[in-house]
Amino acid sequence: MDECERLLREIDDSGAIKRPEQRINTEPLFQLRGIWPEAIDRLKDLLTKAGELELVATIDGLQVFDRCRCGADYCATVYTRPQPSGGYGPTHRNIVFSNPDTVDLDSGTTVGEMSAYPTTRYMTILDVVDDQIACIEILDDHESRRRLVAALPNGEGSST
Repeated sequence: MDECERLLREIDDSGAIKRPEQRINTEPLFQLRGIWPEAIDRLKDLLTKAGELELVATIDGLQVFDRCRCGADYCATVYTRPQPSGGYGPTHRNIVFSNPDTVDLDSGTTVGEMSAYPTTRYMTILDVVDDQIACIEILDDHESRRRLVAALPNGEGSST
């Protein structure tokens, strides 16, 4: 079956694409430091500078549950807790470390001048839930992405 025919078979009567149900891994697979030692050290430094000392103390023990499977070549996102089936809930917050050259289009000001957090070469977004890091997203860090995909190829972890 060619790719177009396969896609048409996946579209339901409403026109939405039917996706297989996502299988969420609930068991840790390995320690994150094993594949991302440099990224973990950078993150510890950034969190220390940001005054997030409680999170710094947890970095070395972070476990990998899965990775993002969006397929974007710039995405290195790892889940350090099981992915939620919906949102993270009311105790969720983000910590964003931006590239210093990122410009806010509304004000024309660089994010480094506006943010209370230190800047970094690779935009890094942490999802923190119940004062624990649940997800780390690093954008445009191709080495971190390569290591993450090598450790969790498409057949491992979640089915998406």
